[in-house]
Amino acid sequence: MASETVGFGVIGLGMGNVRARCIHETQGAKLVAVAELNEERGQKAASEYGVEWYKDYRQLLDRSDIDVINVMTPSGTHADFAIEAARAGKHVITTKPIEVTLDRADQMINACHEAGVILAIDFEARYMAENVRVKQAVDEGRLGRMILGEVRLKWFRNDAYYEGWHGTWQYDGGGALINQSVHQIDLLVWYMGAVESVQGQIGVFNHDIETEDLGMAMIRFRSGAVGMILGTTTCPVTIPAAVELHGTKGLITTSGNGIDTWHLPNELKEDSFSYDGPQNVIEDMIQLVRFGGKPLITGEEAKKSLALVLAIYESSRTGDTITL
Repeated sequence: MASETVGFGVIGLGMGNVRARCIHETQGAKLVAVAELNEERGQKAASEYGVEWYKDYRQLLDRSDIDVINVMTPSGTHADFAIEAARAGKHVITTKPIEVTLDRADQMINACHEAGVILAIDFEARYMAENVRVKQAVDEGRLGRMILGEVRLKWFRNDAYYEGWHGTWQYDGGGALINQSVHQIDLLVWYMGAVESVQGQIGVFNHDIETEDLGMAMIRFRSGAVGMILGTTTCPVTIPAAVELHGTKGLITTSGNGIDTWHLPNELKEDSFSYDGPQNVIEDMIQLVRFGGKPLITGEEAKKSLALVLAIYESSRTGDTITL
């Protein structure tokens, strides 16, 4: 189906409305229908995008004109929807994180494999050109031998944000680390490689929630490099999340997925860089459905950041250094 339009359905219209709009605006994609329990949200999307709205998501799975199901529900429910979609023969996109346990992530991966459908995880930062540029520089050894990678996310979330499923172990899987900071944690693992061990500490400092509103970790990578993570929703204001990397030859710092510092031998931040890959997971999936191949972030790849976050939580509970 090299030239055919790829049909999409979206389950969940919280943040899912952002993805619905992206599908609606992307060449080669067609938003066919959405599923949402909230009538106001559902009717608004139906009117705005000219699509069908259902309360029962199973009606999306019954439609032959939908090729891809985009699961935008609470994190701890991803497997439930993804497995049903796969068994209905639909390709699957889920928002981050892939799930809240490794076992449920494996169930999703296996279901999609058995059904012969594609599973892609929406870590949007990996599609951004400046992050791709950083990855290329690290992989090509232009920073030298890697020594340190740091992630810092200092955001504000008010009490109203946590009145629903956010901040619960069952549906959010954690707090500031697995929800807000997971994009940067995913980038850190992407840049620095496999994690050997981690020491973590989490706590609740300014919200009435089950999970953490502040988490920290010290990491040792298999390469011998080390890393640090700080993620919190207690900051009085939200500031851009930062990733900083340095090796024996160079330093790169980013904030808000944009490069701040590019200190590499014989290179300038202003030097040209071109990226002609997909701009988002929707473009990625269109090409995969048409021509085959592997998504930029597979289920197996998405498990890496989940495994690290879960190890941080385990370390905080036990006081032990956790080996991955």
